[in-house]
Amino acid sequence: DVYKRQSVHLSVTHGNRSSDASMVLGYRSTRGAQHVLKLPADAEVTGVSIDDRTQTLRADNGELTVPILPGEHIIQVDWRRSGAMGWQTPTPTVDIGAPSSNIELALTRPRDRWLLGTRGPQLGPAVLYWSELAALVLFALVLGRVGLAPLNTWQWLLLGIGFSTFSWPALGVIVLWLLAYGVRERWQPDVNWWRFDLIQVALGGLTVAALMTVVSTLPMGLLGTPNMHVTGHNSYGNVLGWFADRSDSVLPVATVFTVPLWIYKALILAWALWLSFALVRWLPWVWGAFSKQGYWRSKKADALGSTERE
Repeated sequence: DVYKRQSVHLSVTHGNRSSDASMVLGYRSTRGAQHVLKLPADAEVTGVSIDDRTQTLRADNGELTVPILPGEHIIQVDWRRSGAMGWQTPTPTVDIGAPSSNIELALTRPRDRWLLGTRGPQLGPAVLYWSELAALVLFALVLGRVGLAPLNTWQWLLLGIGFSTFSWPALGVIVLWLLAYGVRERWQPDVNWWRFDLIQVALGGLTVAALMTVVSTLPMGLLGTPNMHVTGHNSYGNVLGWFADRSDSVLPVATVFTVPLWIYKALILAWALWLSFALVRWLPWVWGAFSKQGYWRSKKADALGSTERE
C-alpha cells in the first residue's frame, strides 16, 4: 500500500436538532497522492485541516478528496448533519478507503435522552442496570414469598425499580425498615426491660431514617436523570466510547438506544405518587408492629411482671 493508517478517532456530539462529527486520521505515507474519504451523503463539511493547517476543501455527495503527503501526518475532518437522535442512533458510516487500526469511536448524547442500551465493537460501554434489574427481580420474588412485610412480589419489585434508577442505598434503607418491622411483628419479646426498650429505640430511629431517606432522595429521581450504571472504554457521563483494533475500509459502527427523558420523568412521577399512597398504607402497619405487646417498658413494671410469673 502507498500509505497506512495508524489511528482513527471519530467523535459525534448530538444536539437537539443536529449532530456534529469530527474525524481525526493519523497516517504514514511513502509518497503523495489524492485520496477520497466517503462521508455520509447528507454531511455538511464544516472544516478540514492537515497538520492543524486549514484546507479549503468541499465534499461532493459525501465524497471528500484530500491530498496525501509523504511522511507522517494528521488529517481532521469536521462535519454536521441535521436531525435529532431517535430510538436507534448509529455513529456515521464512513469509508476511509484503506485499512485502518487503533479505531476510537465516541458518541455524546444530549441530556434530554434516556440511555437504554448500546451496541458496537466488543470493547465498549456496558449498561449494567439491566443485570442489576434481573437480580432485583429475583430478590423481589424471594421477599414476596417470605411475607415479612405487607407487600407482594409486584410491590417489592415496583419499590425496587423506582429507587434503583437513582439510589440503591435508599432502596436498601427502605427494605431494611420494612423487614425489621416484619420481624418485630412476629417477635415474642421475652427479654428484660432495657433490651426491649433498646430495640424499640433502634426501630424508631430506623423509621426516622427511612422517612428522611424518602424525603431527601425522591427529588433526585424527580429532577435528576436515571443512573443506568454505564461503564466501559472511555465512557463517562453522557459520553460513550468504543475501540476496535482494525478495519478493512469502512469504519465500525456503534449504536445507542435511547428514548426521550420525559418518558422517564413521567414514569418516576407516577411511581412517586404510588409510593406516597403506599406509605400511607404501610405506616399504620408499622405502628401496629411497633406497639405490639407494648411500645415501652419500665424497670419497675418489668420487676413486677417477673414477680407475678414467679
